[in-house]
Amino acid sequence: MTQYAAQAKTNLLALVGFIAAFVIPLAGVILSIFARRQLDAPGNTESGRGLARWAMVIGILGTLAQVTFFILWFSLFFRAVA
Repeated sequence: MTQYAAQAKTNLLALVGFIAAFVIPLAGVILSIFARRQLDAPGNTESGRGLARWAMVIGILGTLAQVTFFILWFSLFFRAVA
């Protein structure tokens, strides 16, 4: 009988951070930073480093897009009001 090695468990913060990066980008960045700290801890056997890394990238790009959008929106709004 062949036995298979148990698959590494995915870090929950990395998964939640990845999902949050699409909805609330700043929360995705923060959660992925915490996930990376947990994953880099000695003795940790969880997987999810790539998930946390991509959550950071997507979160940073999404945050920059949101900030750009709000700056543009406020400038157009105040130009229309004045």
